[in-house]
Amino acid sequence: MPVYEYQAISALGKTSKGLLEGDSERQVRQALRDKGLTPLQLTSVNKSANKRFANNTPQTLEQQAWLKRKISIADLSLATRQIATLLEAGMPLTAALQGVAKQAETKLMQRFLTSLHHHVAQGYSFAQALAQSPYLVGKDYQATIHAGEESGHLEAVLGRLADTIEQQERLQKKLQTALIYPLLMVIIAVAIVFFLMIYVVPKVVSVFDNMSQTLPPLTLGLLAVSEFVQQYNWVMLAGLLLSILLFKWLMTKSSWQARWHKLLLRLPLIGRFLVFAAVAKWARTLGVLVASGVPLKTALNISSQVMTLLPLKDKVLELEEQVRKGQSLGQAMQQARVFPALLINLVQTGENSGQLDSMLLKGAGHYEYQVETSSARLVSVLEPLLIVTMGGVVLTIVLAIMLPIFEMNQMLG
Repeated sequence: MPVYEYQAISALGKTSKGLLEGDSERQVRQALRDKGLTPLQLTSVNKSANKRFANNTPQTLEQQAWLKRKISIADLSLATRQIATLLEAGMPLTAALQGVAKQAETKLMQRFLTSLHHHVAQGYSFAQALAQSPYLVGKDYQATIHAGEESGHLEAVLGRLADTIEQQERLQKKLQTALIYPLLMVIIAVAIVFFLMIYVVPKVVSVFDNMSQTLPPLTLGLLAVSEFVQQYNWVMLAGLLLSILLFKWLMTKSSWQARWHKLLLRLPLIGRFLVFAAVAKWARTLGVLVASGVPLKTALNISSQVMTLLPLKDKVLELEEQVRKGQSLGQAMQQARVFPALLINLVQTGENSGQLDSMLLKGAGHYEYQVETSSARLVSVLEPLLIVTMGGVVLTIVLAIMLPIFEMNQMLG
């Protein structure tokens, strides 16, 4: 329903301004008179909203993106599910946004949803409100919402979006949980080694120095490492921090980022794991976009944004180019020589049967399962490997300390 901005005067001569919904100017004027107000000025905000939205070209929005605060996947998942449920119950979009905003658990989400409600109440579409909002969500999310509004099935599209985001969130949490334990073990191991090198080893070895005993090579080596760590620990820490900062700076350069991503993809086990994770996310995003009515060429362009690995992102953009030239998606994927064979077969089957969206989602589900099982196997391999490595380091330190004692006992014996 159109929204009108009005300026009116009451019987007491008090001027008021506001927004009012109505099918026409005549209906809005009558509604104001029913409230005891005389309309002075009436302007449709829908036209101005569309004009302002039209000025936001993809390039302009891209330039503004870095200024926006990103909404977390967990918060977006919950809000999308709640809005979808309220719309399915027959509630208008403005009321649904307002209701979900009141129930938001964080101030950030409350401000985000309130800004959406404010823009929609002014006459923006939901997709336009997302683009105008000072909070950042993915382009695939905006495009899917836009397709849902164009088709008139926004509640169904939001339901599919909620399913997709929830699946991505579950996968992300499983990966994080799987990696927490090995990461903690590495941190603890490094902390133990530094503690031994800085505080324990010097005190123990100084006893042998006072006795003028010739120390074994292993003990001398450990003592040299200990002295180096004591003297240059701040230099080592500064070097580590500088290395991290340098790496982050290099990752802002697309050329270095592409080199790093290519290196990761070439690693024996990790490369395959990363391809499966990226393909699963891409296939699910593309499937939802196609199911929502987004044209395949546009959907390929949008879905490339979810590919965080640049070599794979370039391959998806190549797919878009080949499809624009008239090639089928399955053939283009086969020529790219980077996509898994099973996914290519599913896509070709989907194209032949007219069920591309469902085949893409089926493929996404398969590779999400592969990522989960692969991460579990990776952790099961890393755990004993880390334990053996930690044990080896500690054993070396203990032997370096105990060898002089054994030699001294032999001399006394």
